[in-house]
Amino acid sequence: MSRRTVLGGGVAGLGLLAVSGVSLVGAGVLPGEFQLRRALGACDVYAPEPRSAAGDVVRGEFRSAHRRATVRYRIAYPPGARDDEPLPVCLVLHGHGGDEDVLGDELSLPRYLADVVRAGVPPFVLAAADGGPRFWHPRADGDDPLGMLVDEFLPLLAGRGLQTGAGQRIGLLGYSMGGYGALLFAELHAPRVAACAVAGPAIWRDYTAARKSMAQAFDSAADWSRYDVLANGAALTGMPVRVDYGTDDSFTSNMSALKAALPDEAQVRVSPGCHDATFWRSVAPGALTFIGQGFAQVPMIS
Repeated sequence: MSRRTVLGGGVAGLGLLAVSGVSLVGAGVLPGEFQLRRALGACDVYAPEPRSAAGDVVRGEFRSAHRRATVRYRIAYPPGARDDEPLPVCLVLHGHGGDEDVLGDELSLPRYLADVVRAGVPPFVLAAADGGPRFWHPRADGDDPLGMLVDEFLPLLAGRGLQTGAGQRIGLLGYSMGGYGALLFAELHAPRVAACAVAGPAIWRDYTAARKSMAQAFDSAADWSRYDVLANGAALTGMPVRVDYGTDDSFTSNMSALKAALPDEAQVRVSPGCHDATFWRSVAPGALTFIGQGFAQVPMIS
């Protein structure tokens, strides 16, 4: 459905849509929700084009025992940094259907990183690994993307001289499914995290809603309870946490529950946009600045 199709129905048709359709779409109960919101212009938000060229991007792969698969990864350095320079690391967790290409051209995170470092944020590195479609937590079939990050990817990064070893804190940045995963990582491994920023985190208030929306996200009600980020928000006390939602993101209806679960000092922000790359690009400079400030303010653990 194009925007012209929506608007071409005349005033009467648009009024009927407003009365009988848009409110239901806003509640997430009609099919085609995202397409209608986009057609009405709700997703047309300003995302600043990054001005700087990206630094070096290293690509590689490793055999993961936790995922029982070969895992591809990318490491994005700020401009001018050597690939053996001991910089802090922010893990970037991709959304459902994504992979390590979250550090690719669509979101332009390496270029936004270059912009914020150029603006004075202390330099750090972005690193992403392919976690598959399994919602970043251990699964009944043995696939464990979270364990892969903690036990395999972070040591690999430390082996390259980056600050991901014992006594060093990392940053977390996640989108959609990866936003859920970043919050879960931060709750389960809080002493290792300097700051956590997420955009459009895919979370639900209860297992029934999760199963209705995405049946493969959790294995069972018990699995949901074990990895429910709303139940464990107090673990983030004292950690810099930033959450960005678009006003027309279908997960925004759960924002109040997430805000109530997080410590009072957490930043929960709402601005125009949808559950898409355009919105995530629009908040990327702020999120990366937030992560960089977290590295500067939080001391290393002993």
